[in-house]
Amino acid sequence: MTAQPSRRRPLVLVPRSDDTAEAVVHQWDPEAQLVGALMHLPVSTVAPILTVVPDSAIWLPDTRWAMEIIRHLVTHNIEPDPVTLLHTARGRGPFTSGEWPVSARRHHRFALHLAHLYTQAVSPALVRQFAREVLEDAFRRAVGAYGARLAQMAENGAGRDELAHCVSTMRTELADWWRRTEAARPAVSNP
Repeated sequence: MTAQPSRRRPLVLVPRSDDTAEAVVHQWDPEAQLVGALMHLPVSTVAPILTVVPDSAIWLPDTRWAMEIIRHLVTHNIEPDPVTLLHTARGRGPFTSGEWPVSARRHHRFALHLAHLYTQAVSPALVRQFAREVLEDAFRRAVGAYGARLAQMAENGAGRDELAHCVSTMRTELADWWRRTEAARPAVSNP
Protein backbone atom coordinates (compact mmCIF):
# COMPACT_ATOMS: atom_id res chain seq x y z
CA MET A 1 0.00 0.00 0.00
CA THR A 2 1.37 3.39 -0.90
CA ALA A 3 1.02 6.40 1.28
CA GLN A 4 -1.24 9.10 -0.07
CA PRO A 5 0.24 12.56 -0.30
CA SER A 6 -0.93 14.75 2.51
CA ARG A 7 -3.56 17.23 1.49
CA ARG A 8 -2.93 20.18 3.67
CA ARG A 9 -4.99 23.24 3.19
CA PRO A 10 -3.11 26.50 2.86
CA LEU A 11 -2.71 28.54 6.00
CA VAL A 12 -5.31 31.28 6.15
CA LEU A 13 -5.05 34.10 8.62
CA VAL A 14 -8.42 34.63 10.25
CA PRO A 15 -8.66 37.75 12.36
CA ARG A 16 -9.91 37.34 15.86
CA SER A 17 -13.35 38.85 16.34
CA ASP A 18 -11.99 41.51 18.70
CA ASP A 19 -9.38 42.52 16.05
CA THR A 20 -12.13 42.90 13.46
CA ALA A 21 -14.26 44.91 15.86
CA GLU A 22 -11.34 47.17 16.68
CA ALA A 23 -10.63 47.72 12.97
CA VAL A 24 -14.27 48.65 12.33
CA VAL A 25 -14.34 51.05 15.27
CA HIS A 26 -11.09 52.66 14.09
CA GLN A 27 -12.47 52.98 10.55
CA TRP A 28 -15.51 54.92 11.75
CA ASP A 29 -13.59 56.92 14.34
CA PRO A 30 -14.41 60.64 13.97
CA GLU A 31 -10.70 61.55 13.98
CA ALA A 32 -9.98 59.19 11.10
CA GLN A 33 -13.02 60.42 9.22
CA LEU A 34 -12.13 64.09 9.78
CA VAL A 35 -8.52 63.79 8.63
CA GLY A 36 -9.50 61.52 5.75
CA ALA A 37 -12.12 64.04 4.62
CA LEU A 38 -9.66 66.95 4.89
CA MET A 39 -7.35 65.22 2.40
CA HIS A 40 -10.17 65.25 -0.19
CA LEU A 41 -10.93 68.97 0.16
CA PRO A 42 -9.40 72.17 -1.23
CA VAL A 43 -7.50 74.64 0.97
CA SER A 44 -10.44 77.06 0.95
CA THR A 45 -12.68 74.46 2.62
CA VAL A 46 -10.05 73.04 4.97
CA ALA A 47 -8.82 76.37 6.40
CA PRO A 48 -12.05 77.26 8.30
CA ILE A 49 -12.14 73.76 9.84
CA LEU A 50 -8.56 74.18 11.06
CA THR A 51 -9.44 77.44 12.81
CA VAL A 52 -11.90 75.50 14.96
CA VAL A 53 -10.12 72.15 15.43
CA PRO A 54 -6.68 72.40 17.07
CA ASP A 55 -4.15 69.60 16.63
CA SER A 56 -4.55 68.80 20.32
CA ALA A 57 -8.13 67.63 19.63
CA ILE A 58 -6.70 64.64 17.76
CA TRP A 59 -5.83 61.82 20.14
CA LEU A 60 -4.27 59.12 17.95
CA PRO A 61 -0.57 59.89 17.27
CA ASP A 62 -0.34 59.18 13.52
CA THR A 63 -3.68 60.85 12.85
CA ARG A 64 -2.48 63.86 14.81
CA TRP A 65 0.74 63.88 12.77
CA ALA A 66 -1.37 63.97 9.59
CA MET A 67 -3.38 66.86 11.05
CA GLU A 68 -0.18 68.77 11.89
CA ILE A 69 1.03 68.36 8.31
CA ILE A 70 -2.36 69.38 6.89
CA ARG A 71 -2.22 72.54 9.01
CA HIS A 72 1.33 73.25 7.78
CA LEU A 73 0.31 72.77 4.13
CA VAL A 74 -2.85 74.88 4.39
CA THR A 75 -0.87 77.66 6.10
CA HIS A 76 1.29 77.71 2.96
CA ASN A 77 -1.79 77.50 0.68
CA ILE A 78 -0.92 73.98 -0.53
CA GLU A 79 -3.64 71.41 -1.16
CA PRO A 80 -3.52 68.71 1.58
CA ASP A 81 -3.74 65.66 -0.66
CA PRO A 82 -2.19 62.36 0.58
CA VAL A 83 0.78 62.45 -1.79
CA THR A 84 1.77 65.94 -0.65
CA LEU A 85 1.27 64.95 2.99
CA LEU A 86 3.49 61.92 2.58
CA HIS A 87 6.19 63.91 0.80
CA THR A 88 6.08 66.58 3.53
CA ALA A 89 6.20 63.92 6.27
CA ARG A 90 9.61 62.75 5.11
CA GLY A 91 11.22 65.89 6.51
CA ARG A 92 8.60 66.85 9.09
CA GLY A 93 8.07 64.26 11.79
CA PRO A 94 5.38 64.43 14.45
CA PHE A 95 5.72 67.49 16.66
CA THR A 96 5.81 65.37 19.78
CA SER A 97 8.43 62.89 18.53
CA GLY A 98 11.34 65.16 17.68
CA GLU A 99 12.13 62.64 14.92
CA TRP A 100 13.27 64.79 12.00
CA PRO A 101 13.96 63.55 9.40
CA VAL A 102 11.71 60.53 9.61
CA SER A 103 13.19 57.03 9.25
CA ALA A 104 12.22 55.02 6.15
CA ARG A 105 10.38 52.47 8.28
CA ARG A 106 8.36 55.13 10.10
CA HIS A 107 7.64 56.91 6.82
CA HIS A 108 6.34 53.67 5.29
CA ARG A 109 4.07 53.01 8.28
CA PHE A 110 2.74 56.57 7.98
CA ALA A 111 2.12 56.05 4.23
CA LEU A 112 -0.08 53.07 5.04
CA HIS A 113 -1.94 55.08 7.67
CA LEU A 114 -2.55 57.95 5.24
CA ALA A 115 -3.80 55.53 2.60
CA HIS A 116 -6.21 54.05 5.12
CA LEU A 117 -7.49 57.47 6.22
CA TYR A 118 -7.93 58.68 2.65
CA THR A 119 -9.64 55.59 1.27
CA GLN A 120 -11.92 55.04 4.27
CA ALA A 121 -13.29 58.59 4.40
CA VAL A 122 -17.06 58.20 4.17
CA SER A 123 -17.93 61.62 2.77
CA PRO A 124 -15.88 64.82 2.68
CA ALA A 125 -19.22 66.68 2.68
CA LEU A 126 -19.63 65.64 6.34
CA VAL A 127 -16.38 67.28 7.42
CA ARG A 128 -18.07 69.74 9.81
CA GLN A 129 -19.95 66.90 11.51
CA PHE A 130 -16.70 64.97 11.92
CA ALA A 131 -15.03 68.11 13.31
CA ARG A 132 -17.81 68.50 15.85
CA GLU A 133 -17.54 64.86 16.93
CA VAL A 134 -13.76 65.19 17.33
CA LEU A 135 -14.26 68.31 19.47
CA GLU A 136 -16.92 66.60 21.59
CA ASP A 137 -14.50 63.74 22.22
CA ALA A 138 -11.76 66.22 23.15
CA PHE A 139 -14.17 67.89 25.59
CA ARG A 140 -14.93 64.53 27.22
CA ARG A 141 -11.23 63.65 27.47
CA ALA A 142 -10.53 67.02 29.12
CA VAL A 143 -13.35 66.45 31.64
CA GLY A 144 -11.95 63.01 32.46
CA ALA A 145 -8.39 64.26 32.79
CA TYR A 146 -9.35 67.16 35.04
CA GLY A 147 -11.62 64.90 37.10
CA ALA A 148 -8.77 62.47 37.70
CA ARG A 149 -6.34 65.31 38.45
CA LEU A 150 -8.71 66.98 40.90
CA ALA A 151 -9.43 63.68 42.66
CA GLN A 152 -5.70 62.98 42.92
CA MET A 153 -4.99 66.48 44.25
CA ALA A 154 -7.81 66.23 46.82
CA GLU A 155 -6.68 62.78 47.99
CA ASN A 156 -3.12 64.03 48.41
CA GLY A 157 -4.08 67.00 50.55
CA ALA A 158 -3.80 69.88 48.07
CA GLY A 159 -4.77 73.25 49.50
CA ARG A 160 -8.02 75.04 48.69
CA ASP A 161 -6.21 77.67 46.63
CA GLU A 162 -4.49 75.03 44.53
CA LEU A 163 -7.75 73.12 44.02
CA ALA A 164 -9.63 76.32 43.18
CA HIS A 165 -6.94 77.29 40.65
CA CYS A 166 -7.23 73.87 38.99
CA VAL A 167 -11.04 74.18 38.84
CA SER A 168 -10.70 77.67 37.33
CA THR A 169 -8.24 76.42 34.72
CA MET A 170 -10.56 73.51 33.98
CA ARG A 171 -13.54 75.80 33.48
CA THR A 172 -11.58 78.01 31.09
CA GLU A 173 -10.35 75.05 29.01
CA LEU A 174 -13.74 73.35 28.95
CA ALA A 175 -15.42 76.62 27.90
CA ASP A 176 -12.95 76.85 25.01
CA TRP A 177 -13.71 73.28 23.91
CA TRP A 178 -17.43 74.04 24.21
CA ARG A 179 -17.15 77.18 22.01
CA ARG A 180 -15.12 75.29 19.41
CA THR A 181 -17.66 72.46 19.36
CA GLU A 182 -20.52 74.88 18.81
CA ALA A 183 -18.56 76.69 16.07
CA ALA A 184 -18.16 73.38 14.25
CA ARG A 185 -21.91 72.79 14.16
CA PRO A 186 -22.93 72.03 10.58
CA ALA A 187 -25.06 74.74 9.01
CA VAL A 188 -28.70 73.80 8.73
CA SER A 189 -30.08 74.41 5.27
CA ASN A 190 -33.66 75.61 4.92
CA PRO A 191 -35.62 73.85 2.17
